[in-house]
This record gives sequence, structure tokens and C-alpha cells, in this order.
Amino acid sequence: MADFLTTNGTSHHIEDIIIDATSELVLVSPYLQLSKTFFERLKDASNRKVLIKIIYGKDDLRPNEKALIGELKGVELYYFENLHAKCFYNENTMVITSMNMYQFSEKTNREMGILIDALNDKNIYTKATAEVRSIMQSAERKVFNNSFRTPTENITAPKHYQTASVKQGFCIRCESSIAYDPGAPYCLSCYQTWSNFQNHFYEENVCHRCGKDESSTMARPRCYNCYSTSTM
Repeated sequence: MADFLTTNGTSHHIEDIIIDATSELVLVSPYLQLSKTFFERLKDASNRKVLIKIIYGKDDLRPNEKALIGELKGVELYYFENLHAKCFYNENTMVITSMNMYQFSEKTNREMGILIDALNDKNIYTKATAEVRSIMQSAERKVFNNSFRTPTENITAPKHYQTASVKQGFCIRCESSIAYDPGAPYCLSCYQTWSNFQNHFYEENVCHRCGKDESSTMARPRCYNCYSTSTM
């Protein structure tokens, strides 16, 4: 039977839908900015050879999102300009919600959702999947080419990425432990991805100094508290 979801419940069940997908996963979200957790879950699904279909619509994808999606195997990407619906489902479960797959929505907005079971709520599930297929048929299929991939093999990191430091920091994208240097807040792997586009204001998820979940960028890699107390 369908169940009501709050913001945290919605995010939790979307993650479960990705985790539990066995053959097909469909994500309908006008705005698309993958959080670290959702991307890792999608990568796991991709490695399980799940067919992933993503439909987005309000803004063309930012270069970093293209790079992340380009790392996934078995992905079909669709653009539908008038999209406003948000729906996420696998073979067994669906969430229809006000929440975009957008990390700002997950952390900041007050959202609602409905959890639908494919067996117990068959009529709703069937109608919703039919509507998604209709949207997909009218959408523009985005073809993955080399510009969507991340050619890291020819990238040489700046010298400050090759220099050790006595202080410990955190990669602002993947949270791994690295040398603390506000001028080099990515680990080498994440830097190689970032360097393809070099957007100094692309929003990441982690403070370079304390490692907490805070908004950060290449230009401002530390949270407000660390920035105000730092001597560097």
C-alpha cells in the first residue's frame, strides 16, 4: 500500500531504489546534480549491469555532471524541455515526489513523496511507468561521446598536487584524506576529473579542512568556520 514520505524518507527510499535495482532503473528529475552518495550508488548499479535511464529537463547538464554520468556504463540519457515531474523507480518500487535529484533539495528543501509498491499498488505503478515511457518517447536522446568521458590519462597535476604536507585535509569531492592545502583541495583522481572543466565555483560537498559535509568549491574549499579560524 502506498505510503507518505517526508524529506529524509524520500531521499532514503530513492537511494534504496537505486541499491535494489536488478535490471532497470529510471530517474526522472528536471534538475540534476548528483550528490556523492547517489553517484556512488549509481556506479554500483552500473557495475551490476543495471540499465539506467535518466530524464532531465530544466537546465542543460553542467560539465561536471556530464563527466560523472559519463563514468557510468549502461546509461540512457534523455532531455525533455517541459519536464516538471519527479519520479524514481526500479522493477519493484517507485517514489513520486516533489524532490529533484539535486543535492541542494536533499539538504535544504522541505519535500514530500509517495512510496509505491509495484505489486500492492499495481494500478498506480502501471499508469506512472506508462506516463514516463510517453515522456521518454517525446524526449531528446542524448548520445554519449568522448566529450562525456573523462580523459584522465594525459593530465599532469600541478606541482602542489605532488608535494606532501605535514597537515591533513580532505578531498572536497570524495572525502579521502589528503595533504591540507587550500590551493589543492582535491585528491589527484578527483582533480583529474575537475581539470577537464576547471570550474572554480562548481559546488562540492566537503570542507577541505575539517571534512564535514559543507558546501565548498575550488575557490572556497573551506567551510565558514574553518576559513575564519585558519591561519593559512
